[in-house]
Amino acid sequence: MAVRKIDWDICRGKPTRTYRNLNNGLMSIQQKIGKSWLVVGHLDNLVLEYPTFFVSEASRQRVLREGHKNVHAWGCGMLLGQSLPKLPPIEPIFYCPFQQSYFSWQRTGKRLDRADYLIIIENQVYCPIELTQSQLTLF
Repeated sequence: MAVRKIDWDICRGKPTRTYRNLNNGLMSIQQKIGKSWLVVGHLDNLVLEYPTFFVSEASRQRVLREGHKNVHAWGCGMLLGQSLPKLPPIEPIFYCPFQQSYFSWQRTGKRLDRADYLIIIENQVYCPIELTQSQLTLF
């Protein structure tokens, strides 16, 4: 599978979905073009601001039933770039359809529905420990 490079001039600052691409091992980046969410690139470093985390339970059940993974869980927020000027204290987050129906903190297992940032560093997924800003739902 070819890796698509992102056009930062066009994509930065727009609502963006990201999920792990099991074919190339990177994070796929989708943005809404017309009425559809289309893949605009693949990255191993990125930052989304004010992400919310989604799991399609119907698709998750299909994964459990058929044993074949499909795209059914993602983070969605505003695409900022590939790094933050000052990195806040962060911890890894986790999602596995065979173990739970939601995103959680890897260390504690506590459910995670939203954050200030979704930070991906060398293909590892993190969020800041503290939620500092209240937010409106973008989607």
